[in-house]
Amino acid sequence: MTKLSFAERPHTRLFGPGPVLAALGAFFFSGCALVQRVVGTDPSPEPPASGVPAVEMPAESPPETTPVPPSDAGGEPAEAPLPDDDLMPEDPRVPEPAGEAFDGPTPEEIDRALRETLGGDPMGLVHDGEDPRVFRLEMNERVQSWIHYFQSQLQERFQVYLARKTRYEPMIRRKLREAGLPQDLIYLSVIESGMNPNAYSRAHAVGLWQFISGTGRQYGLEISYWLDERRDPERATDAAIAHLKDLYEEFGSWYLAAAAYNGGPNRVRRGLRTVPDGTFWDLSERRLLRRETRDYVPKIIAAAMIGHDPERYGFEYPEREMLPEYETVRVPDATSFDVLSEVAGTDEETIDLLNPQFPRSVTPPRREVEIRVPAGGAAQFAVRYAAVPADERVTWTFHTVQNGHTLGWIGQQYGVSVAALQAANGNLNPRRLQIGQQLVIPRAGGTSASRTASAPSPAPAAPRPAARTNADGTRAVTVQRGQTLDVIGQQYGVSVAALRVANGNVNPRRLQIGQRLVIPGADRPSGPMTVVVREGDSLWLIARRYSVSTRQIIEWNRLSSSLIHPGDRLEIRR
Repeated sequence: MTKLSFAERPHTRLFGPGPVLAALGAFFFSGCALVQRVVGTDPSPEPPASGVPAVEMPAESPPETTPVPPSDAGGEPAEAPLPDDDLMPEDPRVPEPAGEAFDGPTPEEIDRALRETLGGDPMGLVHDGEDPRVFRLEMNERVQSWIHYFQSQLQERFQVYLARKTRYEPMIRRKLREAGLPQDLIYLSVIESGMNPNAYSRAHAVGLWQFISGTGRQYGLEISYWLDERRDPERATDAAIAHLKDLYEEFGSWYLAAAAYNGGPNRVRRGLRTVPDGTFWDLSERRLLRRETRDYVPKIIAAAMIGHDPERYGFEYPEREMLPEYETVRVPDATSFDVLSEVAGTDEETIDLLNPQFPRSVTPPRREVEIRVPAGGAAQFAVRYAAVPADERVTWTFHTVQNGHTLGWIGQQYGVSVAALQAANGNLNPRRLQIGQQLVIPRAGGTSASRTASAPSPAPAAPRPAARTNADGTRAVTVQRGQTLDVIGQQYGVSVAALRVANGNVNPRRLQIGQRLVIPGADRPSGPMTVVVREGDSLWLIARRYSVSTRQIIEWNRLSSSLIHPGDRLEIRR
């Protein structure tokens, strides 16, 4: 059986009546001034390390002198009670805030004194093991300093963290409960990421639980250009639980497990070789852990104490942020989020909120994946998705390679990296670029998903296609070298979809120099027109066909939803 850390164990003394009990009791409870100290503290609290915790956590140091929040009771900090055997503890009782000074030795100091005096625990004076379902909330000066820091220097931001926590709390608590882990481990995620699934640290850690790529893959998370499951709240929580369970099984203490989660298990192992049977506070006091890790556990405890009773510490109870109820659907190939939102009958922001694991706002090409859509959106999803032409499922643009073009130059023109261009074009070899070759240009990072990526002229000297007016009043252009449908559409104010429809569903990848294209809508008189919905039509398809938005069609026709049926008549205003 793994030997667990001493100061974090339930303290049940096994003395029987007699002179031994009297002597030891008198010595330790009246004479402990010789070994009394506040565990885990230095003469002044050290500042948190810069860069970590990830993303939004502060780099400043908590002050040396910290005011004490109001307390209903003073004296020694109380320990979280042990749970009933048949009841999973949800919210252990939080100790009272510490006073300016600690009166008398704490149980941890008494245990340490016993071990130092007796050379271990030969008489079995303390039970060997903590309850794995409880993350004990111990109060000391390090914890108090971080409570004060969150109250003063980080109050507004920490209030945001508490609100974000409510968004993912039901799912995380359920998974922790099913795994038999302490509910308060949710505050590890609060400290790691501020409960932001898109959090990214300087150490390249990602997601709610801030996995680096190596550890993430070790626990079964896929990490690629198209899909990063560290951002998936559910998959990442499963991986974090598995990782924390492994660390607890090795170290037998949640404090040491958390330290290993932050600083790596090797660091904790080396510390325990120096201080056998040492606790987190022992390793921290002797500076066997990095400064960042020495602050890590106190920060988690401080966050948990505030989270259990925000008003007691000067915070507001956060309004609950609920994720939309969702269903899952299968997407067979690369499809961008704006298209998915139209097909699912929702907005792109909701699709992005439910599916943060797709960092490019598009599903991976040439493979089937599962995405989440709002409840009720799955019923007609397959039918409506099938109605979207395969080459219109990604709102990207295309680029025709010309003499002198390189992937680096092309990437600069479109604001995307060479790696992104290679990934979007089947791991293209940059040394085998050919004149006339068409490349898919993915959306640049940070580009609004509701727009097609802008396409600059493929070459500085690329001429504008010459347009002429036909006898029927329409206009036509002749395709010249380096021109794409997207470039032509932008120059004449029409969409790629409208160009394709007006030219017999022309394939944008097979555009040829000298080919003539009709420019739909050019020089037509403005005014409303009526279209009849055909079999397989959707609002999205009709909007693309006539270069308008689905929202405009809904407003013009006073539709109560986006559902339409064959034979319906819709007004389109030009």
